[in-house]
Amino acid sequence: MEKLDLFFIPSPLMGHVGQLVELARLFVKTFDHITATVLVIKLPGDPIGTDYTDSFTDHTRIKFIHFPPMDPGLFQDCPTVGFTADAVINSHKPIIRGLVASQFTGPGHRLGALVVDMFCTSMIDVAKEFNLPTYVFFPSNAAFLGIMFYFQTLQDELGQDISQLSHSATNLLVPSYANPVPPSVVPYVLLDRHHWSKRFIHYTRKYREANGIIVNTFQELEHHALCSYDGNTPLVYTVGPLLKPEKPTPDHEVLQWLKGQPESSVLLLCFGSRGWFGVDQVGEIAVAIERSGCRFIWSLRRPPPEGHKGFPKEYADYNEVLPDGFLERMAGKGKVVGWVPQAEVLADVATGGFVSHCGWNSLLESIWYGVPVATWPIYSEQQLDAFQMVKDLGLAVEISLDYNQMNKDQQLVSAETIEKGIREVMDRNSAVRAKVKEMSAKSRMAMEEGGSSLESLRRLVDDIIM
Repeated sequence: MEKLDLFFIPSPLMGHVGQLVELARLFVKTFDHITATVLVIKLPGDPIGTDYTDSFTDHTRIKFIHFPPMDPGLFQDCPTVGFTADAVINSHKPIIRGLVASQFTGPGHRLGALVVDMFCTSMIDVAKEFNLPTYVFFPSNAAFLGIMFYFQTLQDELGQDISQLSHSATNLLVPSYANPVPPSVVPYVLLDRHHWSKRFIHYTRKYREANGIIVNTFQELEHHALCSYDGNTPLVYTVGPLLKPEKPTPDHEVLQWLKGQPESSVLLLCFGSRGWFGVDQVGEIAVAIERSGCRFIWSLRRPPPEGHKGFPKEYADYNEVLPDGFLERMAGKGKVVGWVPQAEVLADVATGGFVSHCGWNSLLESIWYGVPVATWPIYSEQQLDAFQMVKDLGLAVEISLDYNQMNKDQQLVSAETIEKGIREVMDRNSAVRAKVKEMSAKSRMAMEEGGSSLESLRRLVDDIIM
């Protein structure tokens, strides 16, 4: 069979690089005639999103090309991390165009296609110059892809001002969701006129130009959403769950501590790479944990000094933010730490529940390891993820569905509400827990030979070769 090379272009954002690398690994592991070249764009001042690719050497048929980080001063006018990432990606178009052109002049494997992240859609124009097919990798879920298409249709074909939907007196009937969607859970980036008109509608229009869309989900999980797209949608390929590869950390203190805990007895509270809370909200969480009486691991991070544009830091002393005496009273009962190896904690049999920000990667990990979630979304599309998991899929319990750190009027979530969610998610006999265990088995079957995601990947390769 003809040897084929694929170019993978991830966005330089946490939660985007890992999954696209994992997709590249899946391609080369499954197909002997495919090689992968990953073009690593770095976000100025943020080594977190792409740092682990620096030492990635576990496959001879995956090559990494690392572009040097650009001067942060060039992007000082960008209001958010998302706008910065867009500007950085667009600045790399000329060098990527040159790399693609070089594939048609020198010896080597035929370049078969570009596989670009959901935020790298400007690279579709590069592929078109060389008559190359382009496939968009969508690391979020099929339902969120559906609402993006739905909003784009409302604006482009019906003249709807999308920002006005935030004031809707009724819930929204979005085809990719089984239940009517409250405006309060629709992401800020879709309803804010600036973010939608300057970023997200442009991505969505470009998705329509792609040869196909590769989604990090599986048929058994999102059947409703996958059947909801209109006739103008490119072919959709489900290849998940793809979990971000992590370096094992067997000696980490929380993993050592877990070894001595009973099965399904420990609650993990972890809120993603950008998750943090102010002092008052931390106090409510602490009260809820103590009242619940359950064992716990709490990843507690310091708010970034630069606000929403930055990344959380580590506390030197947790006593400065926790209620007086909390650490002493909870000694032996739980661990308050900074960063945690989330996937390894979820994989441990002692872990029985997960209070999560509902990033899609985290939700897929929770399903894969069979650990039920209590939802506490913070930013991005996480409110919709929480809504889908609780209302559409019945795979999570609710602490909040519409908490939004970008909302300047956001109210505290009370200790009573948090405690209720903790008790529900740790209930060993709940219907949610049973359903999560069942979906966990289906997620693993999807990635096995003959499973829905592996069969979808084979169709994708056949389509690239055609």
